Amino acid sequence: MTRTADALMGAYVADAATLGIHWLYDPQRIARLGQALWREPDPADFDGAEGIFVHHGKRAGDISQYGAQMRAMIRTMADGPFEASTYHEQVVAAFGSGGWWHGYIDKATRGTLAHIASGRTPTGAHDDQIPALSGLPALIATGASAATCAQAVAQISHHDTTAAYAPAATEALRAAMAGRGIAEALASGLDAAGRAARDPLAAALACTDDPIAHAGETGRACPLPQALPVAFHIAATAQGYTEAVEINARVGGDSCGRAIFLGALFGAGDPSPPLWTARLREGPALAAEIDALARTHEPS
Repeated sequence: MTRTADALMGAYVADAATLGIHWLYDPQRIARLGQALWREPDPADFDGAEGIFVHHGKRAGDISQYGAQMRAMIRTMADGPFEASTYHEQVVAAFGSGGWWHGYIDKATRGTLAHIASGRTPTGAHDDQIPALSGLPALIATGASAATCAQAVAQISHHDTTAAYAPAATEALRAAMAGRGIAEALASGLDAAGRAARDPLAAALACTDDPIAHAGETGRACPLPQALPVAFHIAATAQGYTEAVEINARVGGDSCGRAIFLGALFGAGDPSPPLWTARLREGPALAAEIDALARTHEPS
């Protein structure tokens, strides 16, 4: 499971690296800050700029709520094949009252918690944003089928737009974890995209603009019609893991949301630099959980 373990750690590292400028929508401000990666979260960085600061109390090296969502899925899958009831337990254990996650909780997760509490089916919030994809690296690392991935995504985001975009991310990640190159992985993702997602993703791959300019046209925000095309464009542009993470930070907006996909996509074949991995504040605990996941899903 070395390649898939590297993908999971790559997702955590990419997420944590961009925490300090997460949801700062001003690329010019980000450029003026100088250090974009591993920046101590500071509301002053957002003063007078487009964006919202939500990571009060977090420190450089912490994961965002997206990383916490992936962690909930890793813990779910460490028990064996995906079960919605186990996932619900892990979501509540993380984000519910008294949960281990202390920080911002996004709309999709709040809606999911409400639906779990009320017993509503389907559980997922009616939401088309990128939190829906945060669990995919863990699912694919354990060999989950496309149908299982779709079922799991629907537990946090039950929306037609999500259903069109999630298969593209699923199959791109699956191809990368199977050892295929980035271009081939993105092509696999495009082939799997639903009708509503295919043209925006194809346009992102064909675009020759600078990623910052492309994001300015497409949008830097959380909805999947913005977030995944921007992530595909960054992936098609970057030459390796480090550059993908750096470009993602400079683009601005929902950088942590895109980071889970990008970090896993590139990390599968180009592991995160050891010095970066060492900066994760919970790195040893996260690595131990990835190892536990690997032991659960070792071929018999």
